[in-house]
Parts: sequence; C-alpha cells; structure tokens
Amino acid sequence: MKIVYQGKEVETSAGTVAEFLAEKGVDAKKAIVEYAGEVHAPGADLSGLKLEEGAALDVFRLAAGG
Repeated sequence: MKIVYQGKEVETSAGTVAEFLAEKGVDAKKAIVEYAGEVHAPGADLSGLKLEEGAALDVFRLAAGG
C-alpha cells in the first residue's frame, strides 16, 4: 500500500502505524506521531492504528540541547 510519510509517497507492507515505524527504525517511545489528523504523544500505543491507503503520517522527534 502507499501512504504519505513525511510529505513523500512511500510503499509499505506494514499493517499498522507501529509496524511501519519499526520498519523505518523509528523509536515511537521518543517521537510525536501525527497520523490521519490525530496527534499521538511519545510512548502512545500505536499497534491498534491500522494504516490506510493514502493516509498521511508525520513523525517529530524532540531534541534537547544548549
């Protein structure tokens, strides 16, 4: 299926948001995830969010420093 990840169309065989993030090497415990217009805090359970054809998924990672 094709989804829009970080503004670019990508192909994936993942069935859920959690599977897709694992496929991309993203640690969901340390990322804010916006999927289909909903924002999910770091550490949220994303295993129940099914990916849908054409849906938009954006990942934001917080960086600290000085």
